[in-house]
Amino acid sequence: MTLDFSTIPEVWPALMKGAGVTIQLTLAVLILATPGGLLVAFLRLAPQPWLRALVLALSWVFRGIPPLLLLFFAFFGLPIMGLTLQPLPAAILAMTTYMSFYFGEIFASGLRSVPPGQAQAAAALGIPAHRTLLRIILPQTIPAALPPYISHATEILKGTALAAAVAVPELSNAAKKIFVVTYRPLEVLIVAAAIYALLDGVLLLLQMFGERWSNRRRAGR
Repeated sequence: MTLDFSTIPEVWPALMKGAGVTIQLTLAVLILATPGGLLVAFLRLAPQPWLRALVLALSWVFRGIPPLLLLFFAFFGLPIMGLTLQPLPAAILAMTTYMSFYFGEIFASGLRSVPPGQAQAAAALGIPAHRTLLRIILPQTIPAALPPYISHATEILKGTALAAAVAVPELSNAAKKIFVVTYRPLEVLIVAAAIYALLDGVLLLLQMFGERWSNRRRAGR
């Protein structure tokens, strides 16, 4: 078996276009799922038992459903209910819904790590609730939540390959279309894997820096 990468320069722009869609999809899910996760976390810690139970049940359901099934529901199921989405928005909606509940668990754990007496002391001093949240609670939550948050971001990046199932032109889909034409599947897949590894490496570096920053914050330095 002889590898022949001579066709790669010719198809490189198509691979880069697919990588751009992969990055776009990853960033869109991160931007939308982060506030979604915060909302889930706050609802998980709400004082109303029925609300906590409802969000817990939803979290159990959505985290238990395979993301590919959610993707099929967004793209094939919603049109039956009168809402038709293009492939990329459907993938963003499905992955954002899925990741919001995972991020919610991460953020809820971070919020629980803050002693409740701090919020009570701030209330006793007359500090408004929103300032307590922004100045006291969240700065202590972020160091605990950051490492698992970035770790899940790498899973989002790799999970974008599922979007090929609904014809989103991301990297894996672009690679498939290319090797069907060039008849060089191994070479094209090796290059696509290298691009994924490079993108994942960037997130892993961010995770390393985030963990070091988190450890310094916890140590009070």
